[in-house]
Amino acid sequence: MSVPNETILAVKGMSCPSCIRHIDEALKEIHGVSNVQVKLREGEVLVEHEPDSGIVSTLVDALREAGYESSPVVD
Repeated sequence: MSVPNETILAVKGMSCPSCIRHIDEALKEIHGVSNVQVKLREGEVLVEHEPDSGIVSTLVDALREAGYESSPVVD
């Protein structure tokens, strides 16, 4: 079993607990996503997922479809 990757996404447009639920549901539908932690105050989402070179763009696309702008946070 491989260790999951972690991706942090900056998300614009989150403002309430309903946003947290909406984002959580949108990302957990993606194959390979094992955990989602929405940080409303920080405007970030931490996603644990299987190693996959294309999953970050899939995450961003899913958030865009859910009505949020996002981009990966680079250390």
